[in-house]
Amino acid sequence: MKKDTIKNIKKDIPIANYDERSGCFQLNDGSYADIYMINPKDLVNGDPDDIERDCFTWAKFYKTYGMDIEIIGMMFPCDTGQQQAYWKKLDEKNTNPEFEAMIRRKVSELEFRKRNTLRKEFFLICFWENLEEIRNGRKTLESTLGIKRVESGMTTELLSEIPKKKKLQVLFKFANKNSQIF
Repeated sequence: MKKDTIKNIKKDIPIANYDERSGCFQLNDGSYADIYMINPKDLVNGDPDDIERDCFTWAKFYKTYGMDIEIIGMMFPCDTGQQQAYWKKLDEKNTNPEFEAMIRRKVSELEFRKRNTLRKEFFLICFWENLEEIRNGRKTLESTLGIKRVESGMTTELLSEIPKKKKLQVLFKFANKNSQIF
């Protein structure tokens, strides 16, 4: 039973390897796939003009981009490890007894948030047949949606490049829906 399940996963997600040269996953049939993160926007408190501009930008992308894409949404647990380490370190150094209750409350709040809070992230997966399509597809993505590079700060681009480690985590989560990753 377990071997059949593994075979089905390989059939459903036919990734052969990660091509460092192109920065994409190479599929079993020789085609390529790359993953971009869709930058989140605050639709409730955002400027209506910015929201409308983003809608028109996505509409332009859908009209001009002719290759295969897929948008997926995933839930990730909230990582509060750094904040917990900070408050626990502060608790060790604390000499004021009036702050002990507050520090313990902060740590317990962070532990609760780690257990019960999920972040929803959206990803755009692009599929290409060859290296020429990769260049053309990335050019279209850059010109219509904009791609925020890994090292850049806050910008107005609608997509972000993600590092190889995060791409592998997304694929692992895609294949194993109940897994806990950060």
